[in-house]
Amino acid sequence: MADISPRQQHVLTRLEQYPPVTFAIRIMHEFLQRKPEDEPLDPRWVEIWRKYEVFADRFPPAIIKEISQAIMSVEEEPVIDKEVWGIRVSNDTKVTFLLGAGASAYSGIPTVKQLLPELWNRARKIGREDLENLRRWCDRRQIKNIEDLLTAAYVSDFIAKNRHITALVDYFLYSMGQEVGGEGETFGSIRRIMADVSSIGFLQDTLQTLFGLLTSTMIAAPPNETHKAIVNFIQKHNHTTIITTNYDGCMDEALLTEKITLRGTISGKNEDNPNAVQLIKMHGSINWSYCSSCQDVREFNLLEVKKIFEADTLSYPVLGICKKCGGLRRPLLVPPLSFKFLMFPSLVDIWNYARQSIEEAAVLIIVGYSFSESDAYITKIISRSMATNENQKMIVVDTDASLVPALRGRFDVHIDRFDHGRILKACGTCETVLPRILDSMLANGHGNEQAQ
Repeated sequence: MADISPRQQHVLTRLEQYPPVTFAIRIMHEFLQRKPEDEPLDPRWVEIWRKYEVFADRFPPAIIKEISQAIMSVEEEPVIDKEVWGIRVSNDTKVTFLLGAGASAYSGIPTVKQLLPELWNRARKIGREDLENLRRWCDRRQIKNIEDLLTAAYVSDFIAKNRHITALVDYFLYSMGQEVGGEGETFGSIRRIMADVSSIGFLQDTLQTLFGLLTSTMIAAPPNETHKAIVNFIQKHNHTTIITTNYDGCMDEALLTEKITLRGTISGKNEDNPNAVQLIKMHGSINWSYCSSCQDVREFNLLEVKKIFEADTLSYPVLGICKKCGGLRRPLLVPPLSFKFLMFPSLVDIWNYARQSIEEAAVLIIVGYSFSESDAYITKIISRSMATNENQKMIVVDTDASLVPALRGRFDVHIDRFDHGRILKACGTCETVLPRILDSMLANGHGNEQAQ
C-alpha cells in the first residue's frame, strides 16, 4: 500500500462506506484538488472510482476528466471492458476505424491543445507587432484553444465584409435595436469594424498561412505502432475502412509502405478496385491542394512529397499558383473551427463517404478521438448510426477514462432505450492498447465467427 496521509486514509474510509453518489464524487474531486502533488494515491481509489463512474454523466465533464486522469495514474494496467475481448470478426464483418489526434500523438505531432503555443512560436519568427499584441492579449485572458482563435478570425473577417451582417450582430449582441447618435446610426463598434476590414482580413489570412506552416511539421512524422497495428489488421481482414480527422500522412505512409492500394476520395483513383482500402480524410491532408478561385482540388503523391521535403530539394508549398486558372493554391486543411463543415464545400462528398462507412459498420473502433463540441457533425453521424443499427458496437481507445461514460450519457439522451454496453471502453495509450485489441478480434477461428 502506498504511503498516504491520514487525510487520504480518512477520505478512502468514507468512500468505502458507499455514501450517496453526489456526495462521493464531490468528496473525491475536493480531495484531489487539495492533495499535495508529491503524495501518491492509494490503489483502492481505482476500485472505488469504478463503482461511481457509471454516474459520471450527471456531473460537469471537466470534473469527471480530472478525477479519471488522477485515477488512471494509479492503474498499472489499461482499463478495458471485458466485453471487448469477446468481439470477433469474420471476413464479412464491416469494420470502420475513426482516428483522432491521439492516434498520431506518439509520432511527435502536436495535439489540439499544443497547437496554439506552436502557432505563437511560428508567429514570433515573422516579427509582426499585431500578432505579438494578439498573443499577449490571449495570454492575459487565458485563451489557450486554437479553435477559439481561428473561429474568431474567420467570423470577424466574414462579418466585417458585410455591413448588414455587422449591424445585425451588433443588434443581437449589444444594442437590441437602441439607436444612438444620428439617424439610423447604432453603436460605434459597427463603424470601427467596417473601418478595420482590411486589417481583419489580413490577420485572418496570416493566421491561416501560419496554420499551414504549422502543419508542415507533420510531413516528416513517421507512422507509429497504432498505424502499424491497423495495417496488420487490414492485411488479415477485408471490408475495413479508415476515417481520420488528422492532416498528417502517418496512416497513408503505413499503408503505402506495405504496398496496400488506396481508394482515393479526392482523385477517384482505384474506385472500382474491390481490394483497395478506403482512407477517408475528413479534414483534408498535407498532400492535398485547393484553389480558392476555381475550387480545383489536387492530391499529390504523399511519399514523393515527403521524399522531396526531406531531401530539401523543394520546400513545403503553403502557398502556390493554380496551373488551371492562375489563382492562389493552399493545402486543403480544415482548421479547427466551430463551424468548419459550412466552409469547405469541396469536402462534402468526403463527409458523405464517411457517413456511409460509419452507418455500414458492424464495429466502430474510435482511436484517440475526443468527440469535441466542434465536431458535433461527426458525433451526430455516429449517434444516428447507433440508433438505426441496433447491433452496432463501438470500441473507444483513449487515455481519457471519462470519455466513454460521457458518451453513454449523451447517446442515452438521443437514442430510446439505449444499451450502454454497446459503447466499450479501452482506456490507455493507443499504441499500447490497440494492437492487443485487434489481435484479439482476429483470433480464434477468424473467418468463421461473426462480430458479437
